[in-house]
Amino acid sequence: MSVPSVFVAKERLKNLLNADRMQCTPDACERLSSDLYHTVSKYMEIKPENFNIQITRTDIHIKYTGENH
Repeated sequence: MSVPSVFVAKERLKNLLNADRMQCTPDACERLSSDLYHTVSKYMEIKPENFNIQITRTDIHIKYTGENH
């Protein structure tokens, strides 16, 4: 499955802006998101495509979309 380059560019820009607002590197934000995903996945069955993390200077929003079991 191919992801359109516009979507990829939009996500990269959003990550850069969030990292700037949090005063950390984009790599650190990506590691934080990855750590959160792996921590949650220890306790519930989730797929990466259904798991969205938005980090701002004051909040971390975790959104899970998927089938109810």
